Amino acid sequence: MPRRGKGEGSIFQRKDGRWAAFVTVGYGPDGKQRKKWVYGQTRREVAEKLARLLPKAGYNLLPATPRLTLGQWLTRWAEERTRNRNLRPATVSNYQQYLRYLEPLGHIPLARLSPLALRGRFAELAHLSPSVRRHLYQFARAALRDAVRLDLLQTNPMDAVDPPKGGAVRPARAWRPEEASRFLETCRTHRLYPLFYLMLTTGLRVGEALALRWEDWQGDTLHVRHTLRRDGKLGPAKTEASVSGLYLDAQTQGLLAQHRQRQAEERATASRWREHGLIFPSEVGTPISYRNLIRTWKALVAKAGVPYIPLHGLRHTYTSLAFRAGLNPKQVADRLRHKDPTLAVRTYQHLEEEDRRRAALGLDTLLHLQAGSAGFTEKHSSKFEEAKDASGTQKAKRR
Repeated sequence: MPRRGKGEGSIFQRKDGRWAAFVTVGYGPDGKQRKKWVYGQTRREVAEKLARLLPKAGYNLLPATPRLTLGQWLTRWAEERTRNRNLRPATVSNYQQYLRYLEPLGHIPLARLSPLALRGRFAELAHLSPSVRRHLYQFARAALRDAVRLDLLQTNPMDAVDPPKGGAVRPARAWRPEEASRFLETCRTHRLYPLFYLMLTTGLRVGEALALRWEDWQGDTLHVRHTLRRDGKLGPAKTEASVSGLYLDAQTQGLLAQHRQRQAEERATASRWREHGLIFPSEVGTPISYRNLIRTWKALVAKAGVPYIPLHGLRHTYTSLAFRAGLNPKQVADRLRHKDPTLAVRTYQHLEEEDRRRAALGLDTLLHLQAGSAGFTEKHSSKFEEAKDASGTQKAKRR
């Protein structure tokens, strides 16, 4: 057997004819060496693989998890992230769903996880929506990136997995003005009528509207400070930009004043009212259950005979109505509490057939030509002739 070259590490030929090599990458808590092995058909092939491993050699203390599987690591990572970042219940629920999607790979030892296996699994999940596949990809990549940082992996196998393509996304829906009016007219006598009215006039998110307290309403300003989580508890607003004050028109202020009076009467006659200070509580004063709210919403939409849209569609409807009313993108973005005004245009503005017809403007209108269009044309025509004559004179002088 030929001697190994200087700096090659431990290279040798096995009894079956294959070449093998290893390098010590660290020591475990028990003091034992942790080795990384490579194999090949020729000495040169193994030497090249070993050369890529040598920079990783050292005396790092490696975690005592040599047989940690992908499933164990993903579960542990998700639990730690939930605890350290105080994630919303909806995000935690999404994490649990992602773990179920990756469960077929959960038995694979983390150190033996290959990009090929991950690619195959993502191909099997092609039936999922583009949004779910994109978030699943980000979840797996972030978890394995942390595994690299902890020396559980040498490289992130997700780096070799292409991000899911966008695909066709179902557009959000919004009501036309007459449909919104018909819905409001139908539910005018319902106790939650002020909630739907306020969402249509401000573009509030569902959780933000349900988390409003009477102390948040001060004169013509409504302060958005919290959101109602799915577990029925008040949590922080979605983003820092979401915490803001919204000006209210006089009609909306009057409606809220009437709603406060009716709520006081409701509180006085309730047998087991529990005060939470909410503007839109349940019939016993507690935060409204999302499930009950959606059940009520579906019933009222069906009764109004208008096309069904999710409750969040009221935010889209407000945006479309605001643009039709002449507000500019920056004003609408400020009401929606978006940092980027283009988001309102790209995601929330909905064009109706009437809007498209309005865009068919004549050239006179585009050029702001009114009754004096003839004089305007003659004026610019004469200037064009003067410029032409001046150009001809200059050419003659140069000759």
